[in-house]
Amino acid sequence: MKASARQSWDQVFNREDAKPDKDRLKIINGMADEIRAMSDEEIVAEVDQLREELQSGQRTLGSTVERGFALLREGTMRAIGMFHYDVQILAGLALVRGGISEMATGEGKTLAVSLPAFIFALDGKGVHVVTVNSYLAERDYEFSKPIFDFFGISIDYLPEGKDATPEGKKAAYEAEITYGVGYEYGFDYMKDQLARMRHPDSGPGEELRFAILGKDRPEPDVNQRGLAYAIIDEVDSVLIDEAGSPLLISEAADSTEGFEQVFHAAKEFAGRMMEDEHFTIDSNTRAVELTEFGKRELFRDHGAVPWSKLRRPWETYVVNALKAKHIFKRDEQYIVVDNSVVIVDEFTGRPFPDRSWREGQHQAVEAEEDCEIRPESDSAASMTRQRFYAMYERICGLTGTGMESGGEFWRFFEMPVMPIPLHQPSQRVVHPERVFVDVESRDQAIVNDIASRYKDGQPILVGTRTIVDSERIAGLLEEAGVTHQVLTAKHDEAENEILATAGESGSVLIATNMAGRGTHIGLSDEAKEAGGLHVIQVERNESVRIDRQLVGRGARQGQPGSAQAFVSAEDYIIDSYSPEAGKQLRRARADENGELSGSHSKIFDRVQAEVERARYEMRLNMAERDKWLDETKESLAR
Repeated sequence: MKASARQSWDQVFNREDAKPDKDRLKIINGMADEIRAMSDEEIVAEVDQLREELQSGQRTLGSTVERGFALLREGTMRAIGMFHYDVQILAGLALVRGGISEMATGEGKTLAVSLPAFIFALDGKGVHVVTVNSYLAERDYEFSKPIFDFFGISIDYLPEGKDATPEGKKAAYEAEITYGVGYEYGFDYMKDQLARMRHPDSGPGEELRFAILGKDRPEPDVNQRGLAYAIIDEVDSVLIDEAGSPLLISEAADSTEGFEQVFHAAKEFAGRMMEDEHFTIDSNTRAVELTEFGKRELFRDHGAVPWSKLRRPWETYVVNALKAKHIFKRDEQYIVVDNSVVIVDEFTGRPFPDRSWREGQHQAVEAEEDCEIRPESDSAASMTRQRFYAMYERICGLTGTGMESGGEFWRFFEMPVMPIPLHQPSQRVVHPERVFVDVESRDQAIVNDIASRYKDGQPILVGTRTIVDSERIAGLLEEAGVTHQVLTAKHDEAENEILATAGESGSVLIATNMAGRGTHIGLSDEAKEAGGLHVIQVERNESVRIDRQLVGRGARQGQPGSAQAFVSAEDYIIDSYSPEAGKQLRRARADENGELSGSHSKIFDRVQAEVERARYEMRLNMAERDKWLDETKESLAR
């Protein structure tokens, strides 16, 4: 789905302004001495002049970049004592063109973001800086505020959840630069559209009545002032990993008293059903289907079904109950907090208490866990993330892992990926992947490796796929006498404190998936001498990019570090997507510790590639649906 509303490259950078980035960098560097000799007042006055010329049409956005970058660079030095590296300038140049800067972890993305944010802010339409979680959004806002305060550019943080008020939302969007979480911008957009849709459509008579009364015609109560510029951090996570989860706004539905009876009845019924006899499970698609015999059994005991409470066919309730019992796993897809089922994002490992599964599935899981069953909600608005971000005039992004998805970024958004060189050469040592016949052998090898490095004082980060995996390995480390910490969705609020000590000598941290992504792990001198942070990857993820993101947590900014992956024939990606490959691996000859030859890694490469292709096809289908919706809307409007 190409973003028709976005400006083309030539519209932003006039042809006469187009130069290779290395030439632009020379020009920017060449201005440094001149600007350094200017007073604070002179710098701010020139920025005000650039803003006026840009908004009045006397200057193009492209012609503002070089001088603007040089001014921001000096102002940043005076405000916070930091001076943008050349590689950060190169990243900023790729961003203002509407591209994606692939910057390695630890290369200073937050400072690089200030460059396009500054240029776009001068246009006066509002800039949305998008991050993947509220902690990073608030952290980046607080880091950047002194910079933009120096120039008199307004900046704010977009509140969410219980901290959000209508006044706070509006104030954040009125700022020239707004820092916030990606989904919050999307939800606010949909809420504004609902407000507009439900606002009374005053005809000429109503308009005349307000004119006679000397009052303004009432406007819908909205927060956003438009979608102009978006700078997306971890852009692959926002636009690709989360693309399969549409933004969805639900509203409390009218519920009848005793609605919980249906879910309890379905749970009891599902508990009596036998797999293959009454139902089948497709683990690849997480689908449950009743057999013909199972469907007949649905209506055998009419008295057990609270028919008056049903909102959908009885079969749907039973299938949901079966999924809750056999498909949805506690501490994988969800956790239980204060007697409530809280969804855990499978890509980030973060809890989302405001999310819920649709069509009664959430209530079925609540019944399975004997939690309080919340009333169902009706969907009021839904939108894919691709469709939402395509509405901006210009989007750009940063990530440490963009090249693998370069084709997809171009196809859907016409966003080129630009690899940015490292500020300092990498010292990372990546050891060969180790393959095992089963989880038990794999975990024991991991614990042995950790124990050895622990004695040497090397800090270790263990990345797991699920909370269950984290807690199982933590238990083994406990038995081995290895002091450690665990970071999962259960410890989300303490994330910053836990990560603060992760780079100390002898530290062992177990973290689900990408918990802590975007947070810097500083190394002590003793840790550097011990080899730097060692990252252990427990099984393959469904995407090579996510594996790379985990490995990228170590050996940052030219520091020492190492990484190694441990996989087994019983891993999720094999068990769920290629059981035959699992059988092949288990038939292979292993040593006395259950370890196979490293050549078997190619099996994991093949399965992982197949999963990535399937996920890409899913996103492509969603994009095609968005395209069809756009074309249908246009045809109806004609």
